[in-house]
Amino acid sequence: MELEVGITGSAQVLVSEANTAKTMGSGSLDVFATPAMIALMEKAASLAVQNYIDEDSSTVGTMINIKHIAATPVGMNVTARAELAEIDGKRLVFTVEAFDGKAKIGEGQHERFIINAQKFIARANSKLNE
Repeated sequence: MELEVGITGSAQVLVSEANTAKTMGSGSLDVFATPAMIALMEKAASLAVQNYIDEDSSTVGTMINIKHIAATPVGMNVTARAELAEIDGKRLVFTVEAFDGKAKIGEGQHERFIINAQKFIARANSKLNE
């Protein structure tokens, strides 16, 4: 299998007290938090390409440009969808959207890079020895 534009992935979560703006510190209300929506969009993008990259590779998020356009109350499910829109070497650009069963609640673009997982972790851990 080879990476190609158009590959999609999705992820879903139930809105609970754990992922509200109030709990996550991104606001004071008991509605689905923007950081939780972004994490769900990143998960959908990561899952979209997971089976198309080498076993020793992973992807990391490097850019996100998102609009959170509608609130979702506790008790509803949110589904994020990511579609691979551009491949530039190891750079992958996704169109992402999120829906709560009633309406689109978010949309935007997300960029990820394909990395060697072992080298990436080693480089990150080297900061501990500096």
